[in-house]
Amino acid sequence: MELMDESLIALDIDISSKQCVIEKIADLLEGSGRLTDREKYIQDVLVREKIISTYIGDGMVIPHARTDAVNAASLVYLRLNEPVTWNDSEDAKYVFGIAVPEENVDNVFLEILSTVARKLLDETIKSVIFNAASKKDILVALLN
Repeated sequence: MELMDESLIALDIDISSKQCVIEKIADLLEGSGRLTDREKYIQDVLVREKIISTYIGDGMVIPHARTDAVNAASLVYLRLNEPVTWNDSEDAKYVFGIAVPEENVDNVFLEILSTVARKLLDETIKSVIFNAASKKDILVALLN
């Protein structure tokens, strides 16, 4: 199973809260057959958020979990129409959800995280991710 496909991308959507963002990530993962337990995944992401915020600046967040509720390493991208409050002083509009099986074979979690971080340092790639109308363009920007 590929890390990401078009079914794991939702563009220009209306979501009202951090909780709803995490639920939307779970919905996309579940819809593509990547979750074994939707509620456990949501809870594991929320627990991770309580440890330290996954806000990384410029309206971007990377909520994630390493959990036995996931059966395939996955990357989800949501682009919201309007930012949601992520923490008291931070708003999120661009969401990169990472889901990795608990066993984290070959340290795939850090591999995904570092790949996303490197891509977001490139202003051209970041512009595509923030503005492209095509899911395919975003896939190419993130995965190539």
